Amino acid sequence: MDVLNTVIRILTTVVSFFTVYKFIYMIIGIFSPTITFKKSEKLHRYGVIICARNEERVIGKLIDSIKNQTYPADKITVFVCADSCSDGTAKICRDMGCKVYERFNGDKNLARKGYALKWLFEHIRVDYDICSFDGFAFFDADNILAPTWFEKMNDAFSTGAGIVTTYRNTKNFDTNFISAAYGIHFYRSTATLHRPRQLLGLCTHLAGTGYVIRSPFLMNGWNFTELTEDTELTQHVAARGGVIVFCEEAEFFDEQPHNFFVMFRQRMRWAKGRLWVFLKHGWRNLAGMFTQKGVAKRWSNYDMFWYLFPGGLYGALLSVVSAVAGFAVAVAAGTFVSDAVADVSGWDFYKTILIAAAGAYFNYTLQAAVVMIRESRHIHCSAMKKVLYVFTFFWFDLMNLPISVVALLQRVRWKPIPHDKAFDYESIIKNGSANG
Repeated sequence: MDVLNTVIRILTTVVSFFTVYKFIYMIIGIFSPTITFKKSEKLHRYGVIICARNEERVIGKLIDSIKNQTYPADKITVFVCADSCSDGTAKICRDMGCKVYERFNGDKNLARKGYALKWLFEHIRVDYDICSFDGFAFFDADNILAPTWFEKMNDAFSTGAGIVTTYRNTKNFDTNFISAAYGIHFYRSTATLHRPRQLLGLCTHLAGTGYVIRSPFLMNGWNFTELTEDTELTQHVAARGGVIVFCEEAEFFDEQPHNFFVMFRQRMRWAKGRLWVFLKHGWRNLAGMFTQKGVAKRWSNYDMFWYLFPGGLYGALLSVVSAVAGFAVAVAAGTFVSDAVADVSGWDFYKTILIAAAGAYFNYTLQAAVVMIRESRHIHCSAMKKVLYVFTFFWFDLMNLPISVVALLQRVRWKPIPHDKAFDYESIIKNGSANG
């Protein structure tokens, strides 16, 4: 056991050494100013892509927020894939002037967003020609755009960026501690990943929605169909030396789960999808560290390799190996159950557990506090709730361990996330997550 514990400590130290750069990212992201782009005189033409399944309650608010942009309306065309809908989603979108394609899929293996996007782009290519648009913006049906989203995003797009991702905010932050934890998680991504990468000229990652892709990239259609198609696309871009630009001034909002079981199901899909992308494609980022030209591209591959690295699963597996090995050694040595009970009944054992738990709680709470202070102007919630949710955030990261293990052992299918918070932009800004 001494040898095994030494090996585990060495492995943990090695991983920590290779990812210590993330602390530098955090310092840069917390203390740097908001990133801005020069005002562009060129107004690009955009297609908006929305995949929706039974989203009649919320999708109208998204379309309204697109129509209320400061950007010229004649430069924006909205395409909706009403995917296996049994409600009025398709009719609402048609009545609001969208180009609607209805998909009815009976194959459970194809029942996820990546395949719906693939199907939709096949129709757009035939009916409109991909390059009749300069770029395509991707949103989920529950999203709400700030009025200047297209204007600010266009400034970044006009720099020649192939892909632009934007500031993800939370429209129901103050619903409960679950939605708040999601919000803090995404604010932390902005402060410790997106912002420092942008400042350093590196490739950042996509997170499901709120991004734009230049049309030539989609000439052959949409080809990313894993459980987490955004992660697959991120890996693809980084491995080929591309750059995903972060536009902080273009802000949008989405609804976060506020039910524990929905949260667990969604994060299990994230964990399974990212694990599969890492196992299937991670080697390309590893190779890119040595084959890409330029320090920035090599570093982006290094960064993306460790971003995709299944840290939660890694930690869980080491713990399981240690526990199983300890039991096996005890049995082999003839240790009786009473001896084992005695080993865990002393104060030293409990003190070790308490110190570890206190350290973890302090770490997660400190992260949440720093991020909440840095991103405070984006968080539409009472001061009292902001303080409260800082102290309840820790559980969100602790859930990584059990979620990663369950995702590894269980088959995971894509399932729609229910959305019921029909807020508009004004209600979010003025009243926090006002009742929809």
